[in-house]
Amino acid sequence: MVHCRVPLSRLSLSEWARGVETLSDWLTSRLNEDPSVTHAENLAAVELTIEPRIRPVGNGSVRRLLPYRQRRMVGPFTFLDIMGPEALGPGEGLNIDAHPHIGLSTLTYLLRGRAVHRDSTGAVQTIEPGAVNWMTAGSGVTHTERSHPDDLDIETDLFGTQLWVALPRDAENNPPKFEHCDAAEVPVVRSGDAEIRVAAGSGWGHDAPVAGSSPLVLADISLDGSTLAVPAEHPERAVLSLNGDLRVGGSELKEGSLAVLEPGTTAEISGRGTALLIGGEPVGKRYIWWNFVHSDLDAVEDAKRRWLGQSFPKVPDDHQTFVPLPSTPPAKSKGD
Repeated sequence: MVHCRVPLSRLSLSEWARGVETLSDWLTSRLNEDPSVTHAENLAAVELTIEPRIRPVGNGSVRRLLPYRQRRMVGPFTFLDIMGPEALGPGEGLNIDAHPHIGLSTLTYLLRGRAVHRDSTGAVQTIEPGAVNWMTAGSGVTHTERSHPDDLDIETDLFGTQLWVALPRDAENNPPKFEHCDAAEVPVVRSGDAEIRVAAGSGWGHDAPVAGSSPLVLADISLDGSTLAVPAEHPERAVLSLNGDLRVGGSELKEGSLAVLEPGTTAEISGRGTALLIGGEPVGKRYIWWNFVHSDLDAVEDAKRRWLGQSFPKVPDDHQTFVPLPSTPPAKSKGD
């Protein structure tokens, strides 16, 4: 609520206008609130807030949210990185050499910029803002991520996310495959002043073309001073603040932070900015080591031997350089 401690006669016209705008924003947010969500329920909706950690990737760095020591997974999502926002000057493009995966699907979603994906299935796909790249590793896949050739001599801007989704046990060793969904094919839902793009899985009564490997959701949410209720349609959920001034469960969520929601609650997101909602049904405990995710530790050890011996399938025309195998021991996921 706006409290005016200065007599109106002493306010300048610009100060008075700012006060009216603030009051208008507050009234709009109150009118857009879901009456079924009580104040107490909203405040209790956040289980844990995760701050990002800087990690090197390729020739740059990312902000990593998952896995986290107190929360290894959210539903089937076991990995979440924020790329950028970063201005890339001439000759400073994205350059991630060939590297392997097993037992998971990678999900790439960009807000700005573009990149070229290549993998050992033979897929070559440029991803642009709002589109979805979904690569299923299964028994084993190798891929690269690089800037578009036309962008190498100019300044570009890259901003987006890279996520990993653990496969259900009966799909962990399936053959690898690749799926792409153009931005124009992503379902758009409007709720008041909020816009929701259901990029993968299902949410708000809509199914994305990229269904995922198990029940899940990835939704791009844009708010313009409004309030959006996040239904408890998935057992585990988390909200990532990408930009702007957002509140989740009544508390501020800083840019780059992830709010893990309490199961079964209906939380509210409010303010101005962009958020991502991730969530879904848990798939059980997983071993997570480097780029390998699997329910069977022997499968992880086998993948290490295969990559060390370079017996993974190779990326056609882009396997001249590859990321070497690290030398740290594996750690078991808590699965929660």
